[in-house]
Amino acid sequence: MRPSLNSAGAFSSRAMREVYRGSVIENGLIAGMPRGSTFGSTAIHGEGQPLVSAMGVRKASQGAPEAPNHSISASDLAAGILCLLSSSHVRAGLRLRTVRELGLLFKVDKGKVCEALDELEEKGILIKRHGSGTFIRTVPQAKPMQGALSGFKKIRIGDILALEDDAASRRKPLRSQRNLSFQMWSYTSTALPVLETIAAGIKDVLDTAGHRMQMCAAVDSRGLALDPAVVARRLADEPADGYWVMGPFDQVFEQQFSEMGKPWISFGFSGPLRHHPGMILDCLEAVERGTQALLEGGCRRVAMLAYAGKDRDRDFELFQYSRALRGAGVADYHEVRFIKADRKEVRRAMAELLDSGTPPDGLYVADDTLLPHVAEQLEQRGIVPGRDLAVVTYWNEGGAPHPMADWSRMEISPRRFGQSLARSLLAATQSTATGLASYRILAEWCPGSTHFAASPRPVD
Repeated sequence: MRPSLNSAGAFSSRAMREVYRGSVIENGLIAGMPRGSTFGSTAIHGEGQPLVSAMGVRKASQGAPEAPNHSISASDLAAGILCLLSSSHVRAGLRLRTVRELGLLFKVDKGKVCEALDELEEKGILIKRHGSGTFIRTVPQAKPMQGALSGFKKIRIGDILALEDDAASRRKPLRSQRNLSFQMWSYTSTALPVLETIAAGIKDVLDTAGHRMQMCAAVDSRGLALDPAVVARRLADEPADGYWVMGPFDQVFEQQFSEMGKPWISFGFSGPLRHHPGMILDCLEAVERGTQALLEGGCRRVAMLAYAGKDRDRDFELFQYSRALRGAGVADYHEVRFIKADRKEVRRAMAELLDSGTPPDGLYVADDTLLPHVAEQLEQRGIVPGRDLAVVTYWNEGGAPHPMADWSRMEISPRRFGQSLARSLLAATQSTATGLASYRILAEWCPGSTHFAASPRPVD
């Protein structure tokens, strides 16, 4: 009998059974068929790899039934399936074999298989639809097989998955069943404009697919980091399908998030990040390029106003600022003021710089929250940016720069950063082949009319 093709151009299940019935299987291959050949979406594996087909299970059922392995608990079985699902080339939406087939494969009774699948469904890894079967909902983090799971090492991921041509005829889980939940853990319990913009970017991506996100503070009302036991309890009580964890909490709570077995990505504004994959919205690299833009515009005395944040951030900003000056051969001027976004502090700092014996001819404003107060002081002194004093400012995209001038700026997009965070974590929950890497997003140079000195002089 010649095998018939289905409407998709692949061999039908009936035709496949006819081919199997008259063929000899050697080393996992159908005799006479070249390696790498496929029936529909089902690959014929190389030597030493089992043939992924319904035939394998049917053949086992034709002989005398093997006695169930009572030494394997439902939790062990769930852990074994979890390890297989975290292996390569697994994606959300694939369907598992039937309970009966899995029982034969693992040599356990159907009740134990049901318990194991229920456990994984409760963890959000699997999802069931009546009449269709059990599907992969999210991809777990990779875990090695140990102890009682060592007996599963000969089983491949293809052995527990249904044939693609068979699964295609089944109804997929409802969209509402596939909706995922995520959590963002940050260092503040109060509203912070940059974090709110990042969260808005995340929601841009999640809302389209019906997913949701919850903001979580990793600190208490005093701003102190929560006890790791408290974080572990909250994660257990309100689990999610993936997490974004802001540095330095990626290091403080690394064990707690890793034990959840779900994908998580660390993020921050400067680094260093201890957990990978991680993403950095690099505000500090902009200091060097912004200072360079002023030097290239003809300035020789470039001062910097920066936000008085953590000592670590100050050290990084000083390093970038100093490197830009050294690169331009400037060794006789180095003026930096770290201040809060307060009118009085900005007025005092500007007076110290502008009323000194060697006032700057260029100013880099390292935080956009300082710019309104800087513009106010310049206006009161009758100083025109770009004519009397060259100015470059750091700026978060989406805000409205002070209307005093067409500011030259190092512009960064927290919203697009949030969108990148969302796409990366969403991909990690849906496929093991994502291969996430750590990277950083840099500010974009947006030349306005304020970065030129009044009388440009060549830079040495």
